[in-house]
Amino acid sequence: MVKKICLFISILLVFSSCASKRLTKKAAKFDQAGLYEDAASWYLMAVKKNPANVEAKLGLHKTGQYCLDKRLGDFMQLYRQADYQQSVYKYLVADEYYTKVKAAGVELDFPESYKSYYEDAKGDFLNNRYVEGIDKLKREEFTDARLIFEEIRKIDPNYKDVAEKYITARYEPMYREANDLTESRLYRKAYYKYCEIINGAKEYKQSAVLRDEAREKATITILITDIAFTTMPQKPVAVALSGKLKDEVLTLNNPFIRLVDPSSVSADLFENGRINPETANLAGIKALLSGTIAEVSATEGKLEKTTKRGYLKEVTKEKNAAGEEVEKVTYHKTEYFEFTNKNTVRLGMNFRLSGTGDGLVMVSDMFTLSNTDQVHYATFGGDKKRLIPGYWKKKESASPEDIIKDNWADVNSLKSLLNANQQLKPVSQLTGELVDQSARRIAEKINNYNPEK
Repeated sequence: MVKKICLFISILLVFSSCASKRLTKKAAKFDQAGLYEDAASWYLMAVKKNPANVEAKLGLHKTGQYCLDKRLGDFMQLYRQADYQQSVYKYLVADEYYTKVKAAGVELDFPESYKSYYEDAKGDFLNNRYVEGIDKLKREEFTDARLIFEEIRKIDPNYKDVAEKYITARYEPMYREANDLTESRLYRKAYYKYCEIINGAKEYKQSAVLRDEAREKATITILITDIAFTTMPQKPVAVALSGKLKDEVLTLNNPFIRLVDPSSVSADLFENGRINPETANLAGIKALLSGTIAEVSATEGKLEKTTKRGYLKEVTKEKNAAGEEVEKVTYHKTEYFEFTNKNTVRLGMNFRLSGTGDGLVMVSDMFTLSNTDQVHYATFGGDKKRLIPGYWKKKESASPEDIIKDNWADVNSLKSLLNANQQLKPVSQLTGELVDQSARRIAEKINNYNPEK
């Protein structure tokens, strides 16, 4: 393994070296023509391909210095014209170019004196932009102010209090929007808007407190009542569904849904065996989730066995009249068995989520689900690899009706049956899967409910 890795690395180095030489030759042609910008780009690619390419490094040093000097010259020209904004950006372009070439292992000459000119231009430019940004902020022109402070931060992230001013320009409009949403009783939208502010600005004004208040006002406190049933055989399904439904709702992690623990419900909430909505509302329960099993039916199948006729393929070798060895195929009549079975379960129910204060139905649904499992497989007591599908009329003698299906499609189909699953899901398992599906369906309906839409 180590030898293979070393060989692979060696091959890569050879390819890189060859590619670097080709790039160097191309760069040299641009260099000779006086096209130094193009030459420097090709020299840089050559050095990246092979850092040991001395010719490419020397070429990059020469043409790269020319390119850097040109950029610095553009910077100084703008600086002398007192165009500090453009001069700052020209300097940054030069500095970026210098850094890119240095990363390739070639050090260019970048006189320190240029930095002092840059700092002078930057100070004047950023101060003017800062004053402009503050003015925009005072006028509550938040978008323009944000763009200005973003520009300052890119050039100097630590300039004065620009980080704080940027946060104000960026998040004050969102903060006001969130407050307006709260005033309009759109608590869910307000909650997410406050979350967005907190994610970007952490503690901005009272965002955390207001977020929690919006969430509390948007939260639906739900009590899941026991699922009812119409016949006693349905009781186990109803009990299982009640428990599963609570688990599914909890796993939603919906910030606006809170389940009430049934064990904490006072007996005073019940009236004639049922929860009184008005009393429940006074106790802080905003909604009741109820449901009824209307149907649970199961059809348990019977294993059907069918005798199938086929052939056992035998391949032997023998010599023909010319003394050549050839294959001889013989088909022996045989039997194998195919089995089929199917179980089916149906579950029908209805549910609703209704408010305790106004009695209005928030979510409701009526549905019937079915679940089926079936098996279809074949068994053979002999060598399965040699079994060929077909048909024969009489085992002892040949018949024009005999068929040998020794082709890829039919043989492969039979192999699939011989290797097929033989275990049929029991009715109890199918019922359990339907309970899970029903619970997920109800939970998703509740999760998608949004009173603000």
